[in-house]
Amino acid sequence: MSDDNVSRIPVRFKKPPEGEPPFLKVVDRWGDRDGCDHRSYYVEGRGFVPVTYYLREGETEVECGRCHTRLDPMFVLRRMASEETQWSRARERYIEEMQRLRERSRTRCFHCGKMTEISRR
Repeated sequence: MSDDNVSRIPVRFKKPPEGEPPFLKVVDRWGDRDGCDHRSYYVEGRGFVPVTYYLREGETEVECGRCHTRLDPMFVLRRMASEETQWSRARERYIEEMQRLRERSRTRCFHCGKMTEISRR
């Protein structure tokens, strides 16, 4: 395609206002401590490993085991409650699936495609 066939549209774009702050501002979520999000971190060969939290008797804050930043106890409590909820839901799904499998008496054969009885040894 050549520029000879292109005609310019008589539209001028407005210049952004000067001196006004932008509508959106990108904020560094992880802070300045080597990207620690106080939840988990990557270890070569093991994948993501959860962060250990240190509780000291007589103190009202919790310390991140990776970057040693003092954290709000409510942050840690919410995180632990969320993980507990996820674990509990996964456990319920597992129990339901095992119950469903126990109730089955027949399954489809991988070789011939016919329905066969399940062996209960």
